[in-house]
Amino acid sequence: MKSIRLWLIRHLPPAVPAGVCYGQTDLALQTPISQQSDAVNALRQKLPLSVPVFSSPLRRCAELADMLNRTPLHDQRLKELHFGHWEMQAWEAIGPEALDAWAGDLAGFRPPGGETGYELQQRVLHWLKEISAIHDEVIVITHAGVIRALQAYHQKLPGAQWLTLRYDYGQLVCLDFTIDQIDAAPVQ
Repeated sequence: MKSIRLWLIRHLPPAVPAGVCYGQTDLALQTPISQQSDAVNALRQKLPLSVPVFSSPLRRCAELADMLNRTPLHDQRLKELHFGHWEMQAWEAIGPEALDAWAGDLAGFRPPGGETGYELQQRVLHWLKEISAIHDEVIVITHAGVIRALQAYHQKLPGAQWLTLRYDYGQLVCLDFTIDQIDAAPVQ
């Protein structure tokens, strides 16, 4: 049975103050990638050679992808969750009522002007289905929300359990999907 292996890497720390919602805002890295050779080399040692690299086009991902592969493939579908009017707002300013509503339904809640976790999952699954017809293994430089949506789908987690999935900056997660898994309906 055909399958695909995803080597998912969350981007390195972005240049944004702590406590700020940044989603799809295009941010540089906190420390220039040229000064993070130890982190890049540590990732290289864990990854297979000669495997295509896909990346979110946002700088915090694209810069790492460029260091791992001379010709990464940037795809809009690999962007972080779009937080709409919450983008670049302090979590405190968003307020506890709105944040509680989001935490209570991480997959189904829509920030004002943004998208739901399920919508993010659908766009990422469209990407996965498309590339699985061509590749059997890829490296993906992306965001915590994308990794969460893929891992939740892989583990058949309902939306109420998505918040349990956490990822550090630079963390590597490996997931294997069969074509049957990719074609299955998501759990909601």
